[in-house]
Amino acid sequence: MRRTTPLSLSASKNYRLNSPPIVKITNGTFYTRHPSSRPSLGQEPSNLNTNSSPNPPLFPNLTLSLPSFSTPNEHWAILSPSSTIRTAFLHILRGQLLCFPPTARSYPYLSTPNASFKTRTPDRALAYVGFDVERRAFGGAYLSARYESHREAGDVSLARYLSGVTGLNEGEEFVRDRLPPEEVLARVVRDLELERFVQKPVSTLSNGQSRRARIGKALLSAPEMLLLDAPFIGLDPFVSKHISEVLHRLAEANAPRVVLSLRPQDVVPDWITHIVYAGEDGKVDTLGPKAEVFHYLKNEYETAEQKGAEGIGLDPKLVELREVGRHLSERGDFEVGKDAGATGLSRDGYESNDEARVPLGDPLVEMQGVRIKYGSNSVLGDWQQEVDGTKKDGLWWEVRRGQRWGIFGANGSGKTTLLSLITSDHPQTYSAPVRIFQRSRLPSPGVPGISIFDIQSRMGHSSPEVHALFPKHLTLRRILESAWADTPLTKPALDDEAYSRIDACLRWFEGDLNPQPAETTSSNLEWSSSTLFGEVSYSAQRVLLFLRAVIRHPDILILDEAFSGMDDLVRDKCLLFLTRGEGMTLTYTDKGSVPVPSAQAKSNEVVVEGLQDHQAMLCVSHSRQEVPGCVREWVCLPEPGTGQPRFGRFSGPVESSYRRWEEIWKRS
Repeated sequence: MRRTTPLSLSASKNYRLNSPPIVKITNGTFYTRHPSSRPSLGQEPSNLNTNSSPNPPLFPNLTLSLPSFSTPNEHWAILSPSSTIRTAFLHILRGQLLCFPPTARSYPYLSTPNASFKTRTPDRALAYVGFDVERRAFGGAYLSARYESHREAGDVSLARYLSGVTGLNEGEEFVRDRLPPEEVLARVVRDLELERFVQKPVSTLSNGQSRRARIGKALLSAPEMLLLDAPFIGLDPFVSKHISEVLHRLAEANAPRVVLSLRPQDVVPDWITHIVYAGEDGKVDTLGPKAEVFHYLKNEYETAEQKGAEGIGLDPKLVELREVGRHLSERGDFEVGKDAGATGLSRDGYESNDEARVPLGDPLVEMQGVRIKYGSNSVLGDWQQEVDGTKKDGLWWEVRRGQRWGIFGANGSGKTTLLSLITSDHPQTYSAPVRIFQRSRLPSPGVPGISIFDIQSRMGHSSPEVHALFPKHLTLRRILESAWADTPLTKPALDDEAYSRIDACLRWFEGDLNPQPAETTSSNLEWSSSTLFGEVSYSAQRVLLFLRAVIRHPDILILDEAFSGMDDLVRDKCLLFLTRGEGMTLTYTDKGSVPVPSAQAKSNEVVVEGLQDHQAMLCVSHSRQEVPGCVREWVCLPEPGTGQPRFGRFSGPVESSYRRWEEIWKRS
């Protein structure tokens, strides 16, 4: 056995201490295209709309060095309220976007003998995993595909997906060359808690499971650095904590180094040592050790609070920093005065203790002993539930007009499956004891069944699955018009009221949807007919699908992670619009953001109102900030085989009380 001499150990240690940085940026400024070029017609970039310029400079004069090795280790994260800016920063690290001067960005470590020959280029050495990667990458061309027992020939198991062998009739030699070492694959699968799913088709994975699968696939490519874009979005608190611990172990061992992008509402892992804070304008406000960045944000937050208390108007930058500071102070990342930011109202205008009840109407959803199984694998209803004092098998649940439900549970607990039974995207809707609008899917003597078109015409639905499969070539206006159509691509049946609602929504959210707001006015909506869905930012796409779901005031409104991926300020705007419509708007006062009557309400010109008494709403979320303040009833589904669901009722908005949020997630 070869023995390492003390001299070689010392040399190795000295090399690590003196190793060049893996990414080095010195006074660099970045652009989506060359700053001297002019956009051709229809090619104006919209994903980086940081100001009125069609090609704004990003992270101007940025100086940053990410070490290949350090003692102690440095673990970096980008924190920003803008999903677009966070994503752009990670892409800049891996060599994308134009850098000026070109020599300002370099990768010294990749040129050293210690870097793997396979990872000498930034695009291979730095692996990116984004939360907005489409589910279509996993297969499945329609919503029901996820739930069918029959699989397409192209469906691949998680094991094959992780190994990179996803084609049909691959040769043995090809497969052997692509497969990672068994022990490496086993460790990644174990660390990410994917053992139960290795033979499961990837198209059937839940949102959280699919995210872990993408992280695992990136790890198996053995990159020098892993860039994770909002890795905790859509994960329940328990899985988030576990994933954070796994990433910490990887980062500590530099196998690989890890850089995270974080939303202000995300928990900043304790092991993160350094932070880059960038605003919505694409400029870095501060970077460095976490404690110093938090100190800066605390000072800015307190400055904004003080100016608000003195009646001094806040510029957009201070408004942004105030919201970021509010998130950090609520989590305890820094302490502020007891009354700082206290408003007594949720962001959508509900009192902290609000027991007002909407009059309940007819049942819209009735489930009487639902149990969903695939062979011997039960995914929903594997329990006994007490109903009128008697233990009965399966899920018993009723949703009535006027109710606002929160549906919670760990990843893989069956939340999306439950919703798919309501939307009739799940094939077992026909055989399960489910009644929608007091009718069964199948006809019975004297009672016709209800068709899927009848069901979905009375529902509004926004979810990651809808987003992944939605046509990207439709214009923004056509997205909203499709709410009046059987499918996104069929001709909508529009009347004057529909046109008025569409125009009102586009005007209300013009600043969030229009890629070139400085070039238009609110009276000109031509931009909505010339801009394609696939051309706007991820956050704007989420807003459009949210508006499409709510615009018709459907009998059943389903918001499945509908607000995830939205930038903070527009998310709050959507939450208020959900319950108040055009009737209220957010303004910033000495008490923080407060809903106040809008100009439309004062002039009696409201076109789109908020939730109506005849509607029922179902909301799924893993983030307290994304639960509408109107939610009162809730159910927390158990993981398969761990017990029965828990039901409860809130006495006010979840946002106003950590106790309410903790009550949902407590484990028996």
